[in-house]
Amino acid sequence: MKHWIIVGFAILFMILHDRLSAAKYWFLGAALPLTGFGSLVYQLLYEKSHFSGQLRIAYVIFFVTTILVWIAGRFEYKQKELKRMKAKDLAG
Repeated sequence: MKHWIIVGFAILFMILHDRLSAAKYWFLGAALPLTGFGSLVYQLLYEKSHFSGQLRIAYVIFFVTTILVWIAGRFEYKQKELKRMKAKDLAG
């Protein structure tokens, strides 16, 4: 049961990350990758935990996924802005 709760939170965070990535301010979408980077630094410096292969793979998948979602969200926002500017040019 505990694993399903974690999966549920992960899905909710990814949906939130996707919506914030397409927002006007770029740093809203960058919050999740930066938080992940902060937790990585914390584990390396303060926890001094041994990074197993499984943990390394999990971090790589997390960073690749969140950064790709963030890039796609920024592209979506820019496309929306271009459409808005074209509509303004045609109307005015």
